Amino acid sequence: MKGLHVRLEAFSASYPYPFLRSGTQLTMPAPPFSSVLGNLSACAGRSVAPSETLIGFEFHAHGKAIDLERTRRLRMDSKTGKLSTNPEQGVGYREFHVRPTLDLYLSEVSFERFFDSPAAAPCLGRSQDLAWITLVRVVDLAPTQSGRIRRTLVPFPNFQIGGQVLPPLADYFVNDRLGSTRRIGRLSRYQYVPDAKDGVAVKGSDAFSLYHPEDSELPDHAIFLHDLRP
Repeated sequence: MKGLHVRLEAFSASYPYPFLRSGTQLTMPAPPFSSVLGNLSACAGRSVAPSETLIGFEFHAHGKAIDLERTRRLRMDSKTGKLSTNPEQGVGYREFHVRPTLDLYLSEVSFERFFDSPAAAPCLGRSQDLAWITLVRVVDLAPTQSGRIRRTLVPFPNFQIGGQVLPPLADYFVNDRLGSTRRIGRLSRYQYVPDAKDGVAVKGSDAFSLYHPEDSELPDHAIFLHDLRP
C-alpha cells in the first residue's frame, strides 16, 4: 500500500513521564502517540483524529543531557478563588534527548500537503523543542511476515521484545469542550523496542502487522503501523 514517510529533526526533545514531577524530570525513550498526533494537528492547523491514519514511527537521538531551568508556579488566591502567579520561583533539572530524529510513517498520503506547508511549527515534546521537516515522501509500504524493528513503541505485552515497559500512556486526548480541560480518550500500555544496532527480529501476526518501507536501505527493515481508532 502507499504510505507517507516524514522526517522531523530538532536540537532537543523531551517527553516527561506522566505523574512523575519530583526530583529530576526524566524523559521517556520515545514519544507517546498523543504527542505524534499533536505534531500532525500542528502541521494540519486542526485537530487530527486518531481514526484518520495509521501511525508508525522510529525515534533516534545522539544521547541525553540534563538541563537546569527556572520554574514558575501558580497558586490559588484564598480571597478570590482564582489562580495567580506565585512570586516564589524554583529551580529544576530536566532530562532531554540531544539532536533527535523522528521518522513518521502514515497510511494517509493526503497528509502530504500538511507537511509541505505546515500551519504551525511541530515540536518534539515541549514548546521549546522546535522541530523542522527534512523529508516528505510518498512510499510503498509492503506487507512482510518478519523483519527487524528499531527504536519504537509496540503494544504491551509483546514477548518477542524485551524492552522497557512504560506506564499507561494516553493515545489521544479529546478537547471538544470550550472552556474545559481536555480529557483522555484512551490509555494503553506500550514497551520500548531497545536501541539495538541491528534492530530486534520479530514475526508478524494478525494483531501485529509489519511493513517494509521501500525507501529503506535495509532489506529487513520493518515498521509496525498502530491503529489508534477508539
